Amino acid sequence: MGLLYQKRRLKVNKIKRQISSYRTMLLRFRVLLSLLMVVAICYFGLWILKLPQWYIDSEKLMKADSSVLKIKGNVITPDYKIINMVRQTQIPYTQIFRLDTKELEQNIAQLQPIKKVYIRRYWYPARLVVAVDERTPAFLLAPNLESEPNSALTTDGVLIDHDYLPLNPSIKAKKLLTYGVRNGHDEVWDKKRVEEILKLIKVIETCSNQQVQYIDLRNEKDVYIMLEEYLIRFGEINDTALNRAKWIGSILPEAKKIEQKIKYIDLRWEDSRYFRLEGAKEIKKEVPKNIEEKTQEKDNKKQEKQVQENQEIKSEEQNEEILN
Repeated sequence: MGLLYQKRRLKVNKIKRQISSYRTMLLRFRVLLSLLMVVAICYFGLWILKLPQWYIDSEKLMKADSSVLKIKGNVITPDYKIINMVRQTQIPYTQIFRLDTKELEQNIAQLQPIKKVYIRRYWYPARLVVAVDERTPAFLLAPNLESEPNSALTTDGVLIDHDYLPLNPSIKAKKLLTYGVRNGHDEVWDKKRVEEILKLIKVIETCSNQQVQYIDLRNEKDVYIMLEEYLIRFGEINDTALNRAKWIGSILPEAKKIEQKIKYIDLRWEDSRYFRLEGAKEIKKEVPKNIEEKTQEKDNKKQEKQVQENQEIKSEEQNEEILN
């Protein structure tokens, strides 16, 4: 019994050693196979990264070939100006995913109509898509009605040079008459001033149901605003401007009742409004007031109105050339 047990034990141990040997071989084979797979993956990855589709063709980029460069979102800015900025930027020869586009974005953003620039990178083939966000033109600036606009003014107070004019017909901008010089210096524009004028235009158009054709700012103390049917002598754009503009809604019905041609509607004063009639003597006709307003006026305002009327007649002679 002892000898038989010993033989069986030796046989079992031999089988165990064989199984262990097989396991070791299998483990080594797996490790070797894993190493081979890693090497193959690395080699394949390097091969992929060296493909020409990862790199932008510099020659095509300089020629602005549509296969490597596309421009979107520009309505005011011509393509060639953006392309010139691309050509002036040193773009490194590297994979598209490693390409830093900040310098290119900053250069394109220097163009006056450009507000923001987004450059998207695509692979297969490597290409750039330049998406621009442009400023919104609010006014077209000209020295007089007969002249073509020499620049445009955006809603955020940025001047756009004549190089970008004429604007696309889809862009609706009011004409603004100005010499571009104020007190011997270039006229200064900012976002606050533009918003002030735009707000005034909105009030006038809402109350009158007419579109503003142009604004004459050549004399900032004596501003004229042209509607579809009537010219408004508005005076200075100050804190009372919006209150004076609201009167146009009640004045226009009265203006249509007058058979004689109206030269302009005078809204320079907050508490008095006039029609300036065409004629040899340039007769003025005061706009009728409602009963409620009459009861609220005091006697001393009548004297003040007379003084304002005298001042208006004197300033009329001084500003006659600006109107014509």
